[in-house]
Amino acid sequence: MMLWNIIKKQGLIFFRNPQELLLLIALPMVLITILGTALSGFMEAGSSPITVKIALIENESEPEQVDRFLHEIEKELPPNVLVGIEENINQSMPITALKEVFTDESMKDFVELDYVNPSDRDKVLKDNTYTSIIEVPKNFTYELLKYIVLGESEQPSLKINLNEGSHVGAGIVNNILTQFQDQLSLGVFLDKNGIDPSVIAVSNETVVGKMTTIDEKGSISSQAYYSIGMVVMNVLYIAGSIGSHAFREKRSNVFDRIIISDVSGWVYFIGVLLSGTIFAFMQTIIVFTFSWLVFGIVWPDLIAFFATTLAFSFSVGGLAVLLSAISYRINSVSITSFFSSVVVTLLSVLGGSFFPIGDFLPFFQAIGNITPNGASMSAYISILRGDSLLDIGDHLIFLLLFAFSLVIVAALCFPKRRISK
Repeated sequence: MMLWNIIKKQGLIFFRNPQELLLLIALPMVLITILGTALSGFMEAGSSPITVKIALIENESEPEQVDRFLHEIEKELPPNVLVGIEENINQSMPITALKEVFTDESMKDFVELDYVNPSDRDKVLKDNTYTSIIEVPKNFTYELLKYIVLGESEQPSLKINLNEGSHVGAGIVNNILTQFQDQLSLGVFLDKNGIDPSVIAVSNETVVGKMTTIDEKGSISSQAYYSIGMVVMNVLYIAGSIGSHAFREKRSNVFDRIIISDVSGWVYFIGVLLSGTIFAFMQTIIVFTFSWLVFGIVWPDLIAFFATTLAFSFSVGGLAVLLSAISYRINSVSITSFFSSVVVTLLSVLGGSFFPIGDFLPFFQAIGNITPNGASMSAYISILRGDSLLDIGDHLIFLLLFAFSLVIVAALCFPKRRISK
């Protein structure tokens, strides 16, 4: 009964302070609407396409190298073998095949291929607008044909210069070239072992494949992103508010009256913990309900959603009881004020509430995932992307361990007897 009275009293304090209640409930809704709408052009998948600019430098004409190769072997090989090579030689022109890959219909929207004269090589190398510069050495095709057909010389290689300033674009080019090389190596293997390529359907389509938006499965709207970001940020203020309420109750001798009435101080301790958990859960559900009604944000896995919300709410309850315990111990409300004004903002930036900083700086993503709001945000985003409860298990375990750790520290700090003012 006493436990229920403590929770009820915390609720009444919130309802009797409409300004605080408005900030906790209405502010995240306003921020979601403003940020979700204003930054939709930046956040939406496909609204800011990646452009990959590639320079191709050929130091020697490929057809001329093919003709030279055929001229050299016409006296060394039997006529029937030579006819077979001449019939299939067009399929063994690597640079022509590479050009077809980059100019394929599926890549024309984001790949720009420029043919650069060798005399302009130094100029192009200094041009930072190019994502990649592919240089074809002299005799490349000639030596490759000798390697494939005659088994002579060493396998030649291309010279690739990637612009490290364009991480995403350079990664795309590198992946395409890796796939191309794998298919080329496979073709060499099949040819040397007399295996018909049609048996395994090796073609340019295999190299090109289907180009999709990176993590297309995981694309979410800006409204969904900022709904999560503003929820996990603003719910943290619940911990600071309850910590402040608890300290005011100490100043008004509420805690001392509980001790005098022969009720264990742990009842009050648990009451603060449950209050933080319950009201954090309620705030989360209210704001996400607003997002569902206004922006149509639907959670595909409700079990995972509620599990994440409970774990996050429990961690906020742990923060609330820790702030209360420290305030009691140092006899000052300054810790809760510092938490609400500084710590929450810092956690929000690291957790990605304002901007997906982790997408560009993996180090900050790792740090963000060890904060309660950051771990919760990662879990919520994963759910919207279609992940299951098992997929977000590591985030939930962290939230629970984080909450239990705070509760243990708070228990060590919490007073066991009356406190003098």
